[in-house]
Amino acid sequence: MTRIQSARTILEASQRWREQCLLDGGSLLGSVDLWRNEFFRELIDRIVNQPDEGNHSFEEKLKNQLSSASQESIQLCAEVTWVYYLIVNSTSVKPATKRDQIRKIWSWSGYELAEDHWALTDVLEQGILNPGVAFLTGRWLEFRFIFKMMLDWTLLSRQDREGLLNAPWRFADWITSREEGSKRQMRHAVLYLLFPDEFEPIVAVQHKVKIARAIGETISGNARVDPSSVTSVDKALYEVSRRLEEKYPGKEISYYSSPIKDLWQGPIIPSLSPDEWYKERFGKAEAWVFAPGRNAVMWNEFCEQSIAGIGWELDDLTEFKSREAIEEALSESGGSASKTDVSTIGSFVNEIEIGDIILAKRGRKTILGWGTVTGGYSYESDRSGYCHTRSVDWRPFASELDLSELGRLLPTKTLTRYTSNKETIRTIFDLAKDVLPQTVYNKTNALQDLFLDEMQFDRILQSILLRKNLILQGPPGVGKTFIARRIAWCLIGQRDNDSVEMVQFHQSYSYEDFVQGWRPTEEGGFTLHDGVFYQFCKKAERFPDKSFIFIIDEINRGNLSRIFGELLMLIEADKRGSEFAIPLTYGSTDERFSVPSNMYILGLMNTADRSLAIVDYALRRRFAFETLKPEFESSKFRQQLQECGVSDKLTSRIIRKLTSLNETICKDKDLGSGFQIGHSYFVMEENSNGENWYRSVIEAQIVPLLHEYWFDRPEKVSELTDDLLS
Repeated sequence: MTRIQSARTILEASQRWREQCLLDGGSLLGSVDLWRNEFFRELIDRIVNQPDEGNHSFEEKLKNQLSSASQESIQLCAEVTWVYYLIVNSTSVKPATKRDQIRKIWSWSGYELAEDHWALTDVLEQGILNPGVAFLTGRWLEFRFIFKMMLDWTLLSRQDREGLLNAPWRFADWITSREEGSKRQMRHAVLYLLFPDEFEPIVAVQHKVKIARAIGETISGNARVDPSSVTSVDKALYEVSRRLEEKYPGKEISYYSSPIKDLWQGPIIPSLSPDEWYKERFGKAEAWVFAPGRNAVMWNEFCEQSIAGIGWELDDLTEFKSREAIEEALSESGGSASKTDVSTIGSFVNEIEIGDIILAKRGRKTILGWGTVTGGYSYESDRSGYCHTRSVDWRPFASELDLSELGRLLPTKTLTRYTSNKETIRTIFDLAKDVLPQTVYNKTNALQDLFLDEMQFDRILQSILLRKNLILQGPPGVGKTFIARRIAWCLIGQRDNDSVEMVQFHQSYSYEDFVQGWRPTEEGGFTLHDGVFYQFCKKAERFPDKSFIFIIDEINRGNLSRIFGELLMLIEADKRGSEFAIPLTYGSTDERFSVPSNMYILGLMNTADRSLAIVDYALRRRFAFETLKPEFESSKFRQQLQECGVSDKLTSRIIRKLTSLNETICKDKDLGSGFQIGHSYFVMEENSNGENWYRSVIEAQIVPLLHEYWFDRPEKVSELTDDLLS
């Protein structure tokens, strides 16, 4: 298949690795058998199970973890490093750097490698590809995968190993089924090194998908690719490569060189400038880099309390009306009064805005996570330290990001405005997305959180996949918003709120808010403003392989014809895509707009809203409908209350009383099932006093609703209230 001639030396070396190490359990660099179960187990115990979270480089951490390891395990780690670097070209890592790191690790065992060792000469000169920053800065993730994968491999019999090494697609299924096998880039590297006739020298699965779809459509009219199965993607790419070799007989096929590159790059892969990327993701928000205490000592506490804090020993900082006043107060308190400190305090109190983003750092090389500012400055005098706080919705990374290998250092100040460094910010978020393992979210995860039965949830997912548009309707308190988020995550495949947008319709909501319209400027003129739906559609267009979900709360409260305008046609399932694009009301004559096929619209509708009938017909034509009902009699509801400390007696009472109340509501000819009371009123995280909590819910939330239902029959409300509280 697609064999790049310049890779011949590397592929010959990989076959020696195959025979000597994978098959025989021997060694590449030495004479002692190293690729054995006990040595991989030791590497897992010392490196994977005892992560070093200190502020050191990868090499320093690795040396510390291997400090008392066996000679064999240290040398095995050096050989794994050799495999890791085998595909990496000299543009990404210099050959001298590869050799130096392999030799250095080997030397920790007390022995030195020969200068002219065959595995350290021409083999490491050229490499095959640039795997990207995610591969190079996430080395420990790739090592973790190799260690665990090889531990499983060494448990196989020699006969089973031979069988797999002679069956490329069976081996692909086997390696993919290992822990993190579908996520790690080394999976793709190993498959190419062992089976270059079947697999391509590409380690980014998203590139494989794009190539298979774009070129598959071009040369065969078939672009069907199942991105949920990486082996299926490889098979689709294999078919594309086979057809390309037929089209270009005798020529080497390289997907990263012209003319093949031109067939799939361009509009297929979005290319945004750093400014465009930042605006699309964060809008006008400012970015800040922040140190959560010296050496990030307060990071965990700040995450738990959803705050950011600074620790100068001053009272309420809002009392200081200028930076000079802050400087004077610092001097009087005996602390530092440097311009840096004064600037930090001033920025923390007055310049950070709600909605800004904050990158949390340790030292100048490490990013711990990020967050969105959700509140203004607060002085909390009862705290033992760090009394000056801002509310922040923190999102810690699963693993710290080390920027040192990228040659970038963070500012030294406690707090620094960082918006101008958009290229570095994008790199950080690319690493957080690509390097860190992302938790899969599927139907099983969703059903753990919901009271719905599996059959109904399957029907909901099938309906929105088929129609693209779905309305979740039901009485108040059945958890429509809660369920909507989980439907969205199932469609995306993970908890990813960046691919979910939510608005709430109301009587004043307009086309200009939703799609596009003219807005006044500070200079006194007008500018064309893109609405939230327009912007989200454009975002979805840039990532056609990913699902995007637009949630509309209270959809029946808005005037759909006024809000959607000409888009009422385009949101229909069979009118999606650029072929149905039309000009917009406020757009230029040459601009056409369409709703992408990877966009799903999920509307939420309260059936107790008496304005439902006005918009029902417009909704019915374009949306599938699913009715949610109270789940008081669900076993999951009972279990949830009991897990929160509600007694069996009170749990049974809630179920009995609310079920009876809903039966009364259903039988009332002026109300009906759409006005029932939902179970969400009684869903909580903890319970301190069961009876008081129950009475509070009834009196503060349920009774006012009953007064609205029977506004002309107060005696009926009193009767029902007495029954609920008896």
